Amino acid sequence: MRKLPSLSMLRVFEETCRTLSFSKAAQALCITQSAASRQIKQLEAFLGKLLFVRTHSGLELTQDAMLLLPVVRQSLDILEEGVCHVQLRNPLQHLRLQVAPTFATRWLAPRLVALRQRNGQLQIALISETRQKYSDFDCAIRFGTRQESEGRGQWLCHEKLLLVASPLLMIDGVFPPLASQPQLHILNGDIRLDNWSRWLAAKGENDSLLSGGLEFSTEDQVINACVTGAGYAVLDRMMIRNELRGGLLVPLAELELESGNGYWLEIPQGKRELPRVGYFSDWVQAEIARFWGEEEGESSRAKQLLFREEPIALSL
Repeated sequence: MRKLPSLSMLRVFEETCRTLSFSKAAQALCITQSAASRQIKQLEAFLGKLLFVRTHSGLELTQDAMLLLPVVRQSLDILEEGVCHVQLRNPLQHLRLQVAPTFATRWLAPRLVALRQRNGQLQIALISETRQKYSDFDCAIRFGTRQESEGRGQWLCHEKLLLVASPLLMIDGVFPPLASQPQLHILNGDIRLDNWSRWLAAKGENDSLLSGGLEFSTEDQVINACVTGAGYAVLDRMMIRNELRGGLLVPLAELELESGNGYWLEIPQGKRELPRVGYFSDWVQAEIARFWGEEEGESSRAKQLLFREEPIALSL
């Protein structure tokens, strides 16, 4: 016979750790506060360990509680998955995705309709990582360098950078010099991404232009600003495919540069064997490969139509 505390004790423990309040935990579990407190006392007696201490600001977890919490949480997650599998006879339900904001908005979200058409039973929750970076999730698509992804997940693709602008900036059919318009920058936290400096270096230009410009917290914001004619931007072709094809943005040089950044797929321990996670992992990798296959498979003539015959002047 297994020597384990009751499920009710573990549920109250997990909820109390989350809320740091017996009353809030009781409310969430639809029991009385005294019942919640009693369950914790029984669990402490079972373990022979103190799990919570009271302070002037409320409850605090002891070291033993912090060690126990991830084990309890993972165990309850697995139990919940098994119960849902039996109830629904569908292990692909309720896929929770945490995704870098621009990737979520511009690339993934438009493709979720096709994914749902392929598997109508798949329920998807798409959460921007900037809103709930540490929430529970099944899969995450992160943005950063390949070095950052090592040991954390499966690398998906690098960004491919283009210098682009809106046709609204054209004067008598010609784009004004680069130095005459604001440069639109993407922030990664408080630091600018190196899209501009990387692109200028590849063109053999210095980065003296980069002292000014406008800064935005996401690439999606930069894309929207660029479409309205707010300035020039160096953007990932993967994120602006529709704008390029629709003529809302125009590449200003044939140079396409691989960025030092890109996207990787991260799957937490305990989630990797879930059928819905494996299904999504296979799908997203195949979809990205198909996307770039289509892009690279375009005829040279079709690609040339995206570029102006005369690139804009880069002189100051």
